[in-house]
Amino acid sequence: MCSYQLTMNLFLYKPNQFTMAKSSQYNELKKLLMLALPTMLSQLLRFINPSISVMVCGHLSREELDAASLANCITNILGLSIDTGFSSACDTLFSQAYGSGNRKLMGKLLQRALCVVCLMYSGLVCIHLNIEKLLLLLGQDPLIASLSSEYITYFLPGLGFDFLFLTFGRYLQTQNIVQPMVYAALTGTVLNIFTQYYFVIQWNYGIRTSALCLSLSFGCMLFCELGYIIASKIYKETWSGFNLYSAFSNWGVFFKLGIPGVLMVAFEEWCFEIMTLMAGTLGSITLGAQAIVFQIQSIIYMIPLGLFTAVNIRVGQELGAFNPTGARYVYVIALKIISVVALFTGLPVVLVRHYIPLMFTSDKEVCLLASQLMPMLLLFQFFEGFAGVSEAVLLACGRQCLGAIIIFLGYYCIGMPIAAVLTYQTSLGIFGKLFINLC
Repeated sequence: MCSYQLTMNLFLYKPNQFTMAKSSQYNELKKLLMLALPTMLSQLLRFINPSISVMVCGHLSREELDAASLANCITNILGLSIDTGFSSACDTLFSQAYGSGNRKLMGKLLQRALCVVCLMYSGLVCIHLNIEKLLLLLGQDPLIASLSSEYITYFLPGLGFDFLFLTFGRYLQTQNIVQPMVYAALTGTVLNIFTQYYFVIQWNYGIRTSALCLSLSFGCMLFCELGYIIASKIYKETWSGFNLYSAFSNWGVFFKLGIPGVLMVAFEEWCFEIMTLMAGTLGSITLGAQAIVFQIQSIIYMIPLGLFTAVNIRVGQELGAFNPTGARYVYVIALKIISVVALFTGLPVVLVRHYIPLMFTSDKEVCLLASQLMPMLLLFQFFEGFAGVSEAVLLACGRQCLGAIIIFLGYYCIGMPIAAVLTYQTSLGIFGKLFINLC
């Protein structure tokens, strides 16, 4: 694990401290892109599957659409996002173990990670099985609460599959093996589309079948991934057999890194939910425009997401090899890449900002306001890109706790109070609220 001073040295880069040969820059660029592009695609496919289920449920009834949307929101907040955040512990430990050359340590870490995620999954199952009571206490419509609870119950196997899929995925990614996750995610997505179409739309089996189809798709992704690991025999370099002591000892480091990792994800998600509530207080037109902008922002944010994972892996590998200078090279190259990515993802949105809202609504007032807000997305892409790369470095260094503190201070202690003042105490309105994205 790197020290606090080493972490700070990675960020306090001065151009005159060292120079990089063009060949070194090209090699590092190639390594990052070979990791980033497949990772981006696999993550996009993974996150799009629940949306497919919601769209299909929209063809059943309005109540089932509302229930599926609510259920997916809950499983994201109390499931998939926790999985994503906690897997940051695997990012840190696996990549540093691989970089150190101690392959057998990776096998021991994998055993511990699987035991820990199974324990976490068991706890979440208890919460999800009682979610209907919680929804009723929060004032949800009884029918919607019942349907949402039913959907969540039938998706629980899929949530477990996703926990394991991501853990084995981190095991592969940190060894620079990323293609299998793409093929696995693509296979699962295709299966999800076909099963949702025939069982739910054509044969009208209902919302529970949609959840089962979604679970089946996540199961397909997991077993495709496991199939590759077994068939390729990649595990032989790292696996020395199951060992009770290795599996059930030293769990503390996973929780020490994983819990702050979950908070990093949660703080950001909660902030955007609060932004939506703030937009709702400004009227239906503002809420509609905010929803459109948020959807576009979420889509274009998926593009650099793979780069963040790649930076995490490469920095961790270099630190595991006791090469902090190499880790700094990765950080510098990543900042250059994200600058280009931000420009080429944000600029097209600005250029076609008058047409994008028409894909969501025909309301002229909502479309006009949304088109006025969209130029801000170009600026957001730069700020979020630089922040994402820096967060990836913190994760690689095992500084999840520091990352959670920075995100909390930036969003809740600085961004949100200023955004609230600009929104409600000035004439900026919804434009003032968007200030929080710059923090």
